[in-house]
Amino acid sequence: MEFQKGAISSVIHPSSFILTLACPIALIWTVQHDPFFWDTVQLASKHAHHFYENSLRWTPLPAEIDSGHPPVFGLYLACAWTFFGKTLPVSHWAMLPFLLGIVALLHRLGQQFSLSLSPYWLLPLVLLDPVLAGQLTLVSPDVVLAFFFLLAIDSILGRRALLLAISILGLCAISMRGMMTAGALFLWTLALRNAEWRIRNAEYGAQSGLFRIPYSAFRIPYSAFRIPHSALAFIPGFIFAAWFLWWHWQATGWIGYHPGSAWAPAFEQAQGWEILRNLAVVAWRWLDFGRVFEWILMALILRKFWLSKNNFQFYKRSSLFIPWLLLLICLLLLLTPSAVMYRNLSAHRYFLPGFLVLHLLFFQWISIVKWSNRKKEWLLTALIAGMATGNLWVYPAGISMDWDSTLAHQPYHRLRAEALAFLDKERVDFQAVGSAFPNLNTGENLLLNGDPRHFAELDWERNTYVLASNIFNDLSAADHERLHRDWNLQFRQVHAGVWVEIYRRR
Repeated sequence: MEFQKGAISSVIHPSSFILTLACPIALIWTVQHDPFFWDTVQLASKHAHHFYENSLRWTPLPAEIDSGHPPVFGLYLACAWTFFGKTLPVSHWAMLPFLLGIVALLHRLGQQFSLSLSPYWLLPLVLLDPVLAGQLTLVSPDVVLAFFFLLAIDSILGRRALLLAISILGLCAISMRGMMTAGALFLWTLALRNAEWRIRNAEYGAQSGLFRIPYSAFRIPYSAFRIPHSALAFIPGFIFAAWFLWWHWQATGWIGYHPGSAWAPAFEQAQGWEILRNLAVVAWRWLDFGRVFEWILMALILRKFWLSKNNFQFYKRSSLFIPWLLLLICLLLLLTPSAVMYRNLSAHRYFLPGFLVLHLLFFQWISIVKWSNRKKEWLLTALIAGMATGNLWVYPAGISMDWDSTLAHQPYHRLRAEALAFLDKERVDFQAVGSAFPNLNTGENLLLNGDPRHFAELDWERNTYVLASNIFNDLSAADHERLHRDWNLQFRQVHAGVWVEIYRRR
């Protein structure tokens, strides 16, 4: 099944596309001095330091920074440091090929999807999703995952086996979640074999006067279990995944995690009400940061389809987006169970491939619904604005946020620098200052500035000072109340909902 080019694509000018590609360059120029943040401190900076300090030799990671993922991204970053220098700008500019690739692929998909709208509407719809936007400002392996995922989608539907093999290999090399995403794409290729068969049955039901799709449309024929030729492109990536897991087992004795791992608590089995809580958290992830507005508009479009007077035309149009529903289901099947069955594996970025497909599906729906282009453009403008406001959502103290999955974290970098300047001015020993994740790393790991100092973990009995922020999820509402009540405030800066404070023991 291949894309059908939209009528609008013929009027797109090359100059507009070139201007669009300039946006990632401007973004990197803006954030090129930002420090490593959140999980990228480990998955990018610390992994890259390991390879950089070992002359780029492929060796097992130290246990304290090994979370079981293939450290290929760290090796890539270490290579960039080796050739261009170990600096923050080099680290951020190393992301440029992937940012350009994401923009180019979204432009291509927009051209293929749109039957009435400019494909450029797809770019802000996807790029302003806080989860992707937050990651795009970081030196993050999830940006690489998003690029290879979009490349795989385009390759599968365009029947480009070589590019598909490269994209699946890239997914399997970037993380274990990338391996799971590759598995979902493999299931999708199997499902696509029967999509046209199901659609024909659905159209037959519509022509026969049935309002609902007949039950036979959901039966899976035996041909579904035949491996399509396109599946051969998955072999190199799956071989790499199997090799890495075997190599890691031989080198460390474990896969994924082990009881002594710093991440072991996150992998504890959820029990009873915790499973229900995790289901609620996963549902909220799909609504959070402005995505709820997209679901509301999709419900309105679905209602429009459902009330269509011509049932046959409805089912014929539905054939365009059935493949994307199938992909969304495959991703849910592969990415959701771990988030539900374990205690703390439900970060927003874990569902990034699903969010990308949701945006693609919505864009196709609004493109084919029988509304005027003016109405569609107004709705898209409202949705994009609503999605953009998701980057400003800041929850009250005590409610955990995935700060790496929103642009709301951006003021923290400047505020933290001002707090450090205050401590240096007061000549405060960093080991006398208690703090929390992600503020417990050395200056070298965060800023590549050679500074070996780092803050101590929060200890109410030993710390003389405490550096606190609403960025720190490990500080509870009770901790903040205790600081306000029992400690003296020495420093406070606030910007755009983010605050950093320094307290001294009374």
